[in-house]
Amino acid sequence: MTATLMYTEASAAPECMQRQYQLLPELLAPLVRHLHAHPPRLVITCGRGSSDHAGVFIRYLIETGLHIPTASATPSTLSIYQADTRLEDTLVILISQSGQSPDLVQYARLAQSAGAMTLGLINRVEDAALTPYCDFVLPLHAGPELAVAATKSWLSSLFAGLMLVAAWTADPALQAALAQLPGQMRKAQALNWSAAHEVLDQARHLLVLGRGPGLGIASEIGLKFKETCALHAEAFSAAEVLHGPLAMIRPGFPVLVFDQGDGSRPGIHQTITRLQQAGARVLLASTEAVPGCLMLPVLPGLLPCCTLLTQVQSAYLMIEQQARHRGGNPDAPANIRKVTETL
Repeated sequence: MTATLMYTEASAAPECMQRQYQLLPELLAPLVRHLHAHPPRLVITCGRGSSDHAGVFIRYLIETGLHIPTASATPSTLSIYQADTRLEDTLVILISQSGQSPDLVQYARLAQSAGAMTLGLINRVEDAALTPYCDFVLPLHAGPELAVAATKSWLSSLFAGLMLVAAWTADPALQAALAQLPGQMRKAQALNWSAAHEVLDQARHLLVLGRGPGLGIASEIGLKFKETCALHAEAFSAAEVLHGPLAMIRPGFPVLVFDQGDGSRPGIHQTITRLQQAGARVLLASTEAVPGCLMLPVLPGLLPCCTLLTQVQSAYLMIEQQARHRGGNPDAPANIRKVTETL
């Protein structure tokens, strides 16, 4: 069988990350010098769809590593409502595979005029309408991506965020971990998540849970199930799911949980217990087994933030299989296009 574009592109993520690791330090050096000379009091991430989910991941990196409040932008505040927002001493990180969506371009333009410093994490830098409105740009180096579902470019946006924070904090442990991460991603491709299909093949609904930076991963994986498998998958924080969504759990209801092995683990385990008591069938991506869960293998011994990228790598390949199990074409989902332009 000919490999799908989604499979081929998702499998290319380690090579993309290796290129970033080699090429981005030259661009990061002047950026970090500027950030130290003009430290922001606030960081705003701005993206749509998958890129917004990458922003959630980066938000947790910045808040925990640099202790700077970070929030997700509402692009329509500027693009539609023309709000006169004050953004002095603010870093705005704009995340986009194509760099073409009018709302992001307008947000960047207006953010600059409001006093913000703008940083673009963009794949197609050369022809992106967003590029001229970015004070600094970190190319994602993912190359052409033809499948509708972004995979390698999305993982590259996370890796760019990790490289930014590693350089900004001068964290030697994170810097050393990033040097090894492309190789770990290749190992994650060989992990077998096919056991998930026995639960998912007949599923009509799915909850996807994460906590902390894992919430961005859960949101992205939920979106990928929607767009490639036409499976109604909703992402929640492993804490927020107890505030209402728990009421819809019935015996056999599938729940996919991502556990990166940091301080969120005890709370995640408590949520799993509540879900199991309600009858949920829990699929757990973790290095620590929990009784009653269908375990999905995860590489041991990594920093939690790096664990999450390897989990996404394994999940993407499983989702591509699930789409084919359902008789679909993950490269060409119904009703959507590769580049979506909104205002």
